[in-house]
Amino acid sequence: MSLLLAGLIVAGTSGAVAIGRWLSRRRENSNEPKPDVPDAANAPDAGEANDEQDKKDEKDDAATPKKAGGAAPKPPKRRVEGPHAHLEGFPCQLGDVVMRLTGEEAWLAGGLVLSEEAPIAALFVAPDAGHDCAIYVRPQPREAVFWMEPLDPGAILVGGEPPSSVEHRGIRFDRVRRLPLRPRRIGVGAPDVGDAVVLAEYSSAGAERLLVMRSASGTSHAYRGEELEVSSYEVIASGKSTLDE
Repeated sequence: MSLLLAGLIVAGTSGAVAIGRWLSRRRENSNEPKPDVPDAANAPDAGEANDEQDKKDEKDDAATPKKAGGAAPKPPKRRVEGPHAHLEGFPCQLGDVVMRLTGEEAWLAGGLVLSEEAPIAALFVAPDAGHDCAIYVRPQPREAVFWMEPLDPGAILVGGEPPSSVEHRGIRFDRVRRLPLRPRRIGVGAPDVGDAVVLAEYSSAGAERLLVMRSASGTSHAYRGEELEVSSYEVIASGKSTLDE
């Protein structure tokens, strides 16, 4: 006979009831699910888990559009402009060097673009030509240029209006054109003549030419020089050297 059974006989009915309750509690406890305890050998390392989370966060950030306030503003596009507007059809441009067959050179540092609806003439200034020099040009089909130097306008203009003819240093000049024009300054060194001018061109019996320009404000400018045909000058385009072949 086992000790348990002997105890039941000794304890009687009350002992049997106590033993029954104890056995019942053991059966209930044995049926409860045990909590999952991770295997220490298979548990992921904490550092590796953090690395994986960081990668996921970076991927999510890349896929998610940034809010207007959080994103750094893009730098504005630089508006790239050329150094000057190209004068279509003109024999030379701002920045070019005009060379005479006599060896004189004029670098076109600035000028006045003279327009009606479109540019019809340009007066370039060349301050480093050894002396004050101006180059007057018109668009094609005219390819000749006027190589000129400034004059005292008081020697030409007696009144406010450019005369129909004038004599200067023993040479007679007749006016061939008179035009009201709108000037636009380009480059450096060009005279300030305001918003409107009257331009008068004069021609002699030879190659001598005269130019008179009177602004709406009353200031005047005058130039005298020679007309150079296309065979008597050369244009070195801006950015090239006079040593280039």
